[in-house]
Amino acid sequence: MRFMILIHSNESAEAAWADGRSAELEQAHGAVIDELMRSGEFVDTNELDLENVAVIGHHGGAPVVSRGPFTEGTEYVGGYYIVDVVDQDRAVEIAGRFAETRYSPVEVRRLVHASDPN
Repeated sequence: MRFMILIHSNESAEAAWADGRSAELEQAHGAVIDELMRSGEFVDTNELDLENVAVIGHHGGAPVVSRGPFTEGTEYVGGYYIVDVVDQDRAVEIAGRFAETRYSPVEVRRLVHASDPN
């Protein structure tokens, strides 16, 4: 089963990483990536750019584009993992290892229409 792990961020999380805790963040992610690569559970991961963002909505029946990562609220998705694991419990266990969970939510969602390479 494939799951997407969405790593949210906010001002508190950004401040923590700016205060020198980024090494802890990088170590946690490095360890998880290494483990997932060895186990064959790794599919993809990436950090999302906060500068080049377009948010598309509709106004008066026409698409409207605004720039910036924020719709309404103070949290935004800062990155993601896609994992191919046995069940949701395993995906939750992986997500729980990220340092971000101390500052902002990390969400686990099953990919409904995930392609299965097997």
